[in-house]
Amino acid sequence: MSNGVKDLLIYSTKSSKYFSELIAKGLEVETSEIIRDKFGDGELYHRININDRSELFSKTAIMVSSTHSDKDFDELEKIGVTLAGLGTKRRIFVIPFFGYSTMERAILPGEIVSAKVNARRLSGIPNSDRGNIFLMLDLHVSGIAHYFEGDCLRYELYGENILSKAINELKLEQFVFGTADLGRAKRVETFAGKFKTDIVFARKSREFEKTKVLDIIGDVVGKNVIIYDDMTRSGGTLINAAKAYLERGANKIYAVLSHLALNNADIIKRLEDSPIEKIISTNSHPMSEHPSVKDSKKIIIKDISQEFVSIIKKVVQED
Repeated sequence: MSNGVKDLLIYSTKSSKYFSELIAKGLEVETSEIIRDKFGDGELYHRININDRSELFSKTAIMVSSTHSDKDFDELEKIGVTLAGLGTKRRIFVIPFFGYSTMERAILPGEIVSAKVNARRLSGIPNSDRGNIFLMLDLHVSGIAHYFEGDCLRYELYGENILSKAINELKLEQFVFGTADLGRAKRVETFAGKFKTDIVFARKSREFEKTKVLDIIGDVVGKNVIIYDDMTRSGGTLINAAKAYLERGANKIYAVLSHLALNNADIIKRLEDSPIEKIISTNSHPMSEHPSVKDSKKIIIKDISQEFVSIIKKVVQED
């Protein structure tokens, strides 16, 4: 084990602790503690559990957090700023799920482009000679990485290899890859190229969170359709696309997701009751740890932490 790995400190928000433990296991180090409390007026208290600030000098600190909520984003930002102020030589931010990514552009006058605002906020975390590094997975739009500013480094990791292995485990015949909407066509094309299959498309309309499938483009008669989407939150788009493919003569429907970003636990039952045979996703989002997901015979969760571990090892070996 290199000295660089030995000098790692790994922190996380509460909801992403499961992912930080997987990262720590892959790196063969222990996680570090953050003490949390709340004042009477609701103000949150955080303390990095050290006896002396010299404990952090010249160490590389890893902060793990999905940014699926304001609370988690704020804690990620606060702890990142504090780790910089305490003398860590480098901060690596592991963000398995980059929240607010669907607001990557403005359509209506006055809309706030939250993806860009949040990227700029993270860019504002004090830097060092080694630079802050942001590691993210399967962004809703790859261009989000370019919203980060200054000298920080940002990498988009991909779940393609892990998800492809899971698709192989289904042992399907006569299948094509399909979209849930036209927005993920390029990513679906990547999977289709890898498996040498055709592509079919679902064309939908959207009004805020309400979606409606307008048309299916391509031949699905008698074929199994594997729908790829980067995330599902309400399950609506995914389920509506599955029904539309079945109505056009598809045999069975499967779904492959980068992020199981469910709005709440009720959505799990909605997916369980849907006509989708199996739903494969990474464990990037905290909802992947929900007991109902773990007990599900339909939802298959694949660990993506090793993709982050591999990059972190390369970074610390260069130090």
